[in-house]
Amino acid sequence: MWKRVLILICALAVSASAYGQQPRAAAAAKKPSTNAEQSKSSENKSEPAAKPAAEPPPQPVNVKIEVSITDQSGSGTPAKKVVTVIAGDRQRTSIRSSASVPVKHIAADNPLTMPLTYRNVTINVDARPAIVPKESNKVLVSFGLEYFPKPAGGQEEMEPGMASFNEQLALILESGKPTIVSLAADPTSDRKITVEVTATILR
Repeated sequence: MWKRVLILICALAVSASAYGQQPRAAAAAKKPSTNAEQSKSSENKSEPAAKPAAEPPPQPVNVKIEVSITDQSGSGTPAKKVVTVIAGDRQRTSIRSSASVPVKHIAADNPLTMPLTYRNVTINVDARPAIVPKESNKVLVSFGLEYFPKPAGGQEEMEPGMASFNEQLALILESGKPTIVSLAADPTSDRKITVEVTATILR
């Protein structure tokens, strides 16, 4: 009988030992990750993109922008148009100029008959000057020009070579120095259009 009691006591001891090891295994499974593992995990996360640098505040200074358009066909006398605007530092400015001019068309049924119609001629200028930081004598000019001229040579008849001219430029100009910024050829004639821009800081 004592032998049976001894065997029962040993069996209970083994069961208690196994039951006590289960919480330890569960605790080991829930053990938090080490610092190295946390650091590796944080490295895998993408870093936020750097914010662009803020634009400097505008200076209390005006800039005069002069746009000179020279329109020439062949060896004829060039026509010259000048547009002048004044804008504050880092401020946008626009000017619109347009008119209607008469244009004759040759009638298909009677070449001697030339009905009269009208078409618009246009000079539109958009500009935004920005004085260059640490370069007080230079100006960054964001510049746009739309030019729809009259027929070449002052002719009234509708003819090829009456295409419009449009450009968008970003320029760094020296204050007060005229700079030729574009020289364009008409795609259907010998017409050439030259654009010169002068940006002058008004102290």
